[in-house]
Amino acid sequence: MQNQNPTDLTKLRYVLYARKSTEDENRQVRSIDDQIADCKKLATDLGLHIAATVKETKSAKKPGKRDLFTKLLKDIENKKYDAILCWHPDRLCRNMLEGGQIIHMLDEGTLKDIRFHSHQFSNDANGKMLLGMLFVFSKQYSDDLSDKVNRSVRSSFGEGKTVGTPKFGYTRNEQTGLYEPNEHFEAVQTSWQKRANGESLEAVTQYLIDSGVKRVTKPKKKTPSRTILPTINSVSKMFKDSFYYGILVQKSQVIDLRLVPGYTFEPMIDDDTNNLVQALSRGRTKDTALKKRTAFYPLRRFVYCAVCNDTRYMYVGKNKSNDGKYKLSYRCDNPDCTRKPKSLRARNVFNSIYERLESFELTDEAYERYSKRLDGMTDQKVVTIRQDILSRRGALTHLKNELEKRSLGIIDHDKSSAVYQANDKRITELTIQVADYEEEIEKLEAKVANPQQIKLTKAEFLNLRVDNEKVASYLWKEPFSSLVKATELSSGRGERT
Repeated sequence: MQNQNPTDLTKLRYVLYARKSTEDENRQVRSIDDQIADCKKLATDLGLHIAATVKETKSAKKPGKRDLFTKLLKDIENKKYDAILCWHPDRLCRNMLEGGQIIHMLDEGTLKDIRFHSHQFSNDANGKMLLGMLFVFSKQYSDDLSDKVNRSVRSSFGEGKTVGTPKFGYTRNEQTGLYEPNEHFEAVQTSWQKRANGESLEAVTQYLIDSGVKRVTKPKKKTPSRTILPTINSVSKMFKDSFYYGILVQKSQVIDLRLVPGYTFEPMIDDDTNNLVQALSRGRTKDTALKKRTAFYPLRRFVYCAVCNDTRYMYVGKNKSNDGKYKLSYRCDNPDCTRKPKSLRARNVFNSIYERLESFELTDEAYERYSKRLDGMTDQKVVTIRQDILSRRGALTHLKNELEKRSLGIIDHDKSSAVYQANDKRITELTIQVADYEEEIEKLEAKVANPQQIKLTKAEFLNLRVDNEKVASYLWKEPFSSLVKATELSSGRGERT
């Protein structure tokens, strides 16, 4: 039924809304400028007044993700605008929550009209019913497209194909989509051997740079290709990546490229080399760990040396001071470190932490913002954790092999001999490390099984790096780093270092 008193459209203030997200790149969707041109022509033909134009480049699949769209609706509620002009209903909405919100605003009279270039709309019961159906069709199309993309990704992954940043030493074949060795393969392979022989990350990274190793990203539309050089961080991640011995990891999938039919994948390393590198990177093969696992040392595995920036945490224990008393301290065991003295009193670390913590307050509101941000990071975090599990399993295998060899080799020696005592000490250390790794792997597997557990607790946000001047510097783990800054700003404090 038509309105008895039709609205004079020429007196309404229309806001022109145009949207095109990255998910539309492969579809025949008009560009934002084309949408605006078509809508302006419609406005001229109908005598409509365009009070403002809004350009959005975000997806409408999930509600609450479009800041400009949300502001547009608030402006209409605040009577800044009266109506909406849009190219097509699916540009305006692709989810039922926001679709229902628009129809509710039409029911309440807050939103007085909607005009589309591609569809006719009448602000009555039939018009709103048809509008709701168009929103449903838009949602169905979006969901169906997402399902097709996911199926395609799963199928490609099963064939050994994946997307993302290229791997050091490999190129993705443009025709087959499969990884193949490139001109940097031998240099990267040598870097794995250097790391397996105990060379530092810094030395290995410099070797890769000197060898001209790089990665080149494939250019996208309107985006030039990008050259990525090795850094300590990227090389550290490379040594944890199971891809190099043939295991490719995605969020919910793991595939052995060596077993993919029709794909002769060339691993850069074998399992033994990987296991040794994981043991060197993750464990401390020369760690003089305490024999009593029940002993508690605060901040164990949290404190790192800022002088040499070694990836291994500083050893925590009791050192005898000049007054003859034993004091808790942290010591860097990197032989190349220039730190003097090698140890740092724990008291100085804790005093710095107390001072730092007094500079901000963690509110429930701030933690909630952190929690929402972390939800968007979960997928990538799952991939990282799966790679972490494989890395730790490699280190665990290496430790177990060493433990078995030492346990068998010690049998033929007298308990009072130096050889027996040295091996007995190492066996104890290995037993502790094996138990630690098994516990860590169990916790990580629980997180993958239940991604909600990925969220860090407040005790897991912090890493410390200490310099020669006994002042702790802080590496708040993201996204907690942003949370700390936000709370400092909201409390009126400046950022402190």
